[in-house]
Amino acid sequence: MSFREKTAWITLVTILSCFGAYYGAILSGVIRQTSWQAFHFGIMSIVGLVLLQVGLNLVAMLVTPRDSRSARDERELIIHARSHLVGYYVLMIGMAGTLIVTHLPMRGESLVDLIVRIVNVGIAAMACAALSVAIAQIVMLRRGY
Repeated sequence: MSFREKTAWITLVTILSCFGAYYGAILSGVIRQTSWQAFHFGIMSIVGLVLLQVGLNLVAMLVTPRDSRSARDERELIIHARSHLVGYYVLMIGMAGTLIVTHLPMRGESLVDLIVRIVNVGIAAMACAALSVAIAQIVMLRRGY
């Protein structure tokens, strides 16, 4: 497995674990979406994501030092561009969903509840875009595009 594929797998696993825990707690009702507990859990999820990504990428870099320092070849540049194009479209669809959520307030919902819901949908859109980039990179690297 190449270093680029390892980093894509690291991104996929860390985003699924960190944001999966956050949104799992929100959607299951363990944490109320507008509570301070949800805010702190969200911050801890983001910090955990950063620490896991940095730590695991350092480990991957130490395991394959020569591969990690090599410049991207033409195939890897094309895969990078195509996967980010997929992520861009996923992000645009997610932002359209955020706009829809903005204009559909729930009955009896306060302004704070609406803002928190909008932020959660926006962050979910960004997480889905990053996941789609990682999945597209893994698929393209495995297929040899």
